[in-house]
Amino acid sequence: MNRTAEFFLSLLYPENVACHACGEEAIVNEEGLCASCVAGIRRCEKPAALQFADGFTAGLLYTEEAANAVHRFKYGDARYLAEFFISFLELPEAWALDAIVPVPLHKRRLRRRGYNQSALLAEALSARTGVPVREDLLRRIRYTKTQTALNAKRRMRNLRGAFEASPEAKGMRLLLIDDVRTTGATLSECARALRAAGAGTVYACAACERDLDR
Repeated sequence: MNRTAEFFLSLLYPENVACHACGEEAIVNEEGLCASCVAGIRRCEKPAALQFADGFTAGLLYTEEAANAVHRFKYGDARYLAEFFISFLELPEAWALDAIVPVPLHKRRLRRRGYNQSALLAEALSARTGVPVREDLLRRIRYTKTQTALNAKRRMRNLRGAFEASPEAKGMRLLLIDDVRTTGATLSECARALRAAGAGTVYACAACERDLDR
């Protein structure tokens, strides 16, 4: 086989291409998904309202396939998946923004993980929209146990007072961003802290939203 033929075959059937969802080597579509996962990636069409926020939107529903991608992004050092998630996120045109604020990790958790996945999402969204990222406007001041096994009420109690916003947030139009919204406790508490600091408007978004009973 000559080199020209090999080149065109490599475009049609590239080697070592992993599906963004399952991580398996496969032929993927333009979104980076294999045939087995593409049907399970579903856009979030009607996100629920979020307490303390002036508006909320999400990119994907938290299906099994999306959950696999989140797990690789969050715990598997697959940092490149930030752009994949942001490609599904559409912000309402009416949202005028001064800055994007990622949900912060406590310094202990950040040291252990090595990166903040929400900050990676913020940077990817900033590159697309031109809105700057301001990680300095919100910090996590209290270490909290994992939220996984907690219900909505206990999640809110677990997070109460965990975040502190900078006075520089006063009057600003801000967009919070996180990887997954489950009950909304984390984003709501972040929005509460920004409002307490005098933020003008606080919108919120997430890469994925769990399809819970509302």
